[in-house]
Order: sequence, then structure tokens, then C-alpha cells
Amino acid sequence: MSKEYPILGSPLKVNGVTLKNRMITTSMSPGLGYVTPDNRPTQRLANYLEERAAGQTAMIIQTIVPWKRNELEASNPMIHALPSCYDETCIPDLKKYMVDPVHKHDGLICAQLYCVHDWKPSDELPESAYGPSDIAILKFMSGFKAMTIEQIHDFQKQYINGARVIKEAGFDAIEVMAGVGGIMSRFMAKATNNRTDEYGGSIENRARFACEVIAGVREALGPDFPIVVRWSPIDFIKSPAGEGLSMEEALQIAPMLEEAGADLHDLAVGWHETSEPLTTKVIEDCHWTWISQKIKTVAKKPVAQGYRNTDPTAMEQALQADKVDVIAGLRYSIADPDLPRKVMEDRTCDMRKCIVCCRCLDDVVSQGKPMNYCGVNPHLGAELDHEMYPKAEKKKRVMVVGSGPAGINAAVCAVERGHEVDLYEAGPRLGGCVKMSSIFSPYHERYLDYMNNLVKSHPEIKVHLKTPVDASVVKAAKPDAVIVAIGGDVMTLDVPGVDNANVLQSHDLLEMLNGNTPHTKSAFNNFMWWGATNVVKMHYTPSFARWATTAMNWPVSREVAIIGGGLPGCELGHLCMETGRRATIIEEKKKIGYDVGGSDRFGLINGFKKAENIEMHALTKVTEITDKGVKAVQTDKEGNQTEIFVPAKTVAITLGFKPNHALAESLKGICDEVYLVGDADEPHRIADATKAGYVAACAI
Repeated sequence: MSKEYPILGSPLKVNGVTLKNRMITTSMSPGLGYVTPDNRPTQRLANYLEERAAGQTAMIIQTIVPWKRNELEASNPMIHALPSCYDETCIPDLKKYMVDPVHKHDGLICAQLYCVHDWKPSDELPESAYGPSDIAILKFMSGFKAMTIEQIHDFQKQYINGARVIKEAGFDAIEVMAGVGGIMSRFMAKATNNRTDEYGGSIENRARFACEVIAGVREALGPDFPIVVRWSPIDFIKSPAGEGLSMEEALQIAPMLEEAGADLHDLAVGWHETSEPLTTKVIEDCHWTWISQKIKTVAKKPVAQGYRNTDPTAMEQALQADKVDVIAGLRYSIADPDLPRKVMEDRTCDMRKCIVCCRCLDDVVSQGKPMNYCGVNPHLGAELDHEMYPKAEKKKRVMVVGSGPAGINAAVCAVERGHEVDLYEAGPRLGGCVKMSSIFSPYHERYLDYMNNLVKSHPEIKVHLKTPVDASVVKAAKPDAVIVAIGGDVMTLDVPGVDNANVLQSHDLLEMLNGNTPHTKSAFNNFMWWGATNVVKMHYTPSFARWATTAMNWPVSREVAIIGGGLPGCELGHLCMETGRRATIIEEKKKIGYDVGGSDRFGLINGFKKAENIEMHALTKVTEITDKGVKAVQTDKEGNQTEIFVPAKTVAITLGFKPNHALAESLKGICDEVYLVGDADEPHRIADATKAGYVAACAI
């Protein structure tokens, strides 16, 4: 029994099965590679599932489609590749690649039969969007077809047929998808249901479709087979036809679902069409458990809640407060397949927590790509085709230069594979740019702490701090392989005034954290940088730096011009917004936040638009920096140009990085194996660096 997480690590009976702890995954569709073009699960999916079952996940929920897709539909990148369960021919692959890998570790696997927006009524008809009516919440998601009574009954027959197939394949439970804007949830909401027959009007009629499906599954699968229902008590949508589902109505629906046969409520919040931020870092961990707390007042069955559950401490607190019975989520499991085991064993320091970067959501949901990247976990996609740390055929001396995500993942992977590893860092502490990004993105501090603990837990790695590396150092060390992970070169401006005393370069903070005092034209700033650098040499945490920056209004003043509207500039802009500073973001490209992930960008930019202390200027080129602010030329949609002036006491240049190939190029002829990874190779997001370092170490 866990001491730190006594409820989170405890078992719970759900009808005919017992969850070994209170952590289940929500459903997913990881895409091609995990599934074949003809809708069969692969060994990659089997490996993914087995990792999580071995990690003691109480129940893994996976999406399966109950109809057969044709070749055209299977090749459509925006139609998620899913395993099928349309007849008995699907059973051998479902068992071999999904059920058996989970049961091998005494885990439970639950099939969620897919029915979000799309449905395929027959082999002859195309897969397309259906619902109670043709009402669309968003214009680009139009094309919904109103289901006839006959089609409703056909859907139920198809669904129940799929349920029989998954039970025969050995699945332990079934999840009925009645949320997130899928077909059944569209029937529940007045906003998308204007029917006047027995499936429209009253709340009983609008919930009828979902209840009939659950009742049909119960009759087909028997009294002891667990039925989970995924539904959205709050959907944050409306249309001319009416409002979305209200909590008052949801409290009426919950007992109906149980009476129909539901054994576990798996609550989602919002629909895919919802504009309200649901899953991003602006929402605190376990925030949405207020919804499950409400449903628990009327539910007789256990209640799970998904979205924004990434911190086991917050999960335990929610359980202790009786806000929820089971923690549902996916990103915590993507980030660390062993998290439930670590919860049960009180291994808090070993937890690789999700940093809420939303890379997995951006790739899979927004772009229809396979799930290949996670900010903190490199073992996804093609890397799942081999074990996490495949043993090396020959032991080699490996030199890793740079200690950011790429460097540390490379060093740990290399030493786990059996190599002798030396890790070099020019500064006084590990972490690379994450040392700085953690100031502006507090969730990155989780990764910084984890990486430091990871290196400590591998004492075989010889760490060389305060040791810059050039070709002569490498030549003297005589390694068999070098992984260059030194980060990118900082991009700056070439305009008059760029060296003014009021200019803050993005790398100034990183230089300070690395023990080097930045120098400016201002005697005051030079004194402050000197003092800050010496303080940081003795004590540094991102939380402390965040507090100091806010409390002192230095090096960022109360009036800021931010040059560069990419991710770094937006992160600084968000900090300014939250701390009451007046900030103006200036960007040459068409969009502020052009490289911010799709999950984050809408909420971030919408927040900037609503904030009284933030202004944004896209299509704006800086021409000069003065001691009073920034001169620039702005171009409108018609191509007309206007000179503008942005007053500012601090001008922050946040243009990001460019490739940094110099060290790698200098090693040609010195070492036969040289790998250039992370931002040094090509600046991208944190997940790319995490993956690149690991992949390089696997290649040695």
C-alpha cells in the first residue's frame, strides 16, 4: 500500500473486474504504424500496450472501430487509423496484439467502440459525419447528416455486433463513447438536437439513444461484463437551436445511464468544437474534478474524470476530497508508462511527469499524424519497435556535449546500453535551455528536476561541469563516439540601437544561469547582472527566478516591447500578462505564435486579445531601437505600410535559435562517429530534442 498516495494506489471493484489502482487511461488512436492501412493492430501497438500494462496501469482503454473501412478511407490521413472489430476475422489480431500483451502483466484492457463524429452505415456508403440533425457548431465541421429512425437502429445493431466481437477477443470491458461531440452526445445536447420524435425534445428523449446502446450492450454481453460510459456533462457549446448540456441536465442523465447498465462514468469536459481551453497548461491539474464531484452527488457507480490529470499529488488530493473515484487520463501515461507502478511504490522522484506541451495532441488530433513524439518520453513511434535500451554489441567510450533534453537523454540511453559515458556541460548546472524555459513555463521545471534526478540515478555517467568543449578537448579525450547537443545559436537583430542599455537579449538569462555575467551599456544593469550571476551560482530554482523577476521588475521592466512572436516571445508575453506588465509583441510573420502548438495557440492568442495589458503587431518589421522604445513598419492586408512606435523601457529580443554546426564540423577527422542532435542540428520543440538524443545514443 502506498503511503504517499493511499487512495490513488488502492484497488477498486468495477462490476466483474478489480482495478489494481485508481489510474486508467482514456482512449486513443495512435495512428499508422500502430495500425495497418487495412485496420489491423501491429506489433508496435502491442509493445506500446505492454509497456503500460507492465507499468501497472489499472485499465487501458483503446479505441476500436466497429465497421470495415475501404482503401480510400484507410488512406485518408485525417481519418484516424484504428483497429477494427466488425466480424470474427478481426479476433485473432485483436487478441494477439492488444489483449494478450496486456493480460501478460495481469492488466485490464477496455475497448472503446469508435463513434465520435463519423459513422459508416454500410460497406457501400462512405464514412461521414452523422448526428441527430445537420447542425454544426463550427463552419469547417459542417456536413452532418440527420440520422433516420432506421439508421439509429442500424447503428445500434452494428455497435452491439462490435461489442460481441471484442468480448470474444478477450477484452475485459467496453466503453460506450457518448461524449466530446460524438454522435450520442450530439443527441443529448439541445444545441445540436432539434428533433421532434422520440429522440428529441425532453432530456429523457435526448438521452434515449445512449441509454438504448448501453442497454443493448448489457443484454448482449451479460450482467458481469463491465460497461464504462464516456460522456460530457458540461460541453461549453451553443447554437441557434439552443444551449449545450447543462449540469442540471447532466445530473438527470447520470442515473439514466446507470439504469441502462453503466458501471463506471468516465467524464470528459467539452467537445472537440469547444473554444474553452480544456487540456492546456492554463488549466490547473485536476481542475475539472469539480464536474465529477457534482456527478458523484447522484451517481451510485464509481466516477472517473479525464483531462488535465498529470500530477499524482493533485490526483491524490482530489481523491481524498471525494471529488472523484478514479483518475482517467492519457498524457500522464504517454509521458511515463510506469507512473502507476511508481505511485504504488512511492517513487515520486522517479516520476517522469507530463509537461503539458500538448505535442501528442497536436500531432495526432490536430494533424492526423501518428503518435511519435512526447516532450519527455522518446520511446514512441518507431522506437517502440525495439526495447527502451537495446544492449550495444560493443562497449564504446561516448562523449556527450551539452546537458539539455537531447544531451541527457543521449547520455542515459548510452550508459543503459552498456557504453562508458562522459557528459560535458559548459555551465555550472545541468539542463540546457530548460533551465531558462522553466522560468517562463513552470511545467518545464518538472522535466528539469526529472533530468537532474535521472543523471544522479546513473552514477556511471561521469559529469564534467564548467567544461567548455572544442576540438582539442575531444581530441585529448579520444572518444569512440561524440554526441553534440550544445543547443542552437541565438538569433538577433541587425538594426540601429540593438546594443542599447534597455535591450534584453534572450540569451542573457541563459548566460547568467551558466555563470557568465552579461555586459550592457548601463552601469546599473551591469551591477545587477553581476549580483544576479553570483546569487545564482549559490542558489537557483526556476521558481526562485520567477519570483525574483516578478518582485524586482528586473531585468524585465513594467513596460516591455517583445521582438519575436514565436514560442519564446509568447511565453514571455504570457508572463507579462500574468504579472501585470504592459507588453507589446512584434512579429514579422503573419501570425503571432506561428510556431506554438495548435492545442495551445488558440487559448494563448485569445488570452492576449482579451488582456488589457497586451498588444500584438504581426507583419511588423523593426527598423530601430531607441532608449524610449521601438520603431517599426507595419504592413496591412492590402500591403499598405505604416510607421509605428512602441514605447518600452525594456526591449526583449526573443527570436529563438538557428542551427549550430560549428563544433560538429570541427570534429571531422578527429572522431569517426559524430552525431549532431537537438537545436544544434535544427531548432524545434522540446519533444524533438528529447527524441533526437535518444535516437543518436541507440545508433552508437
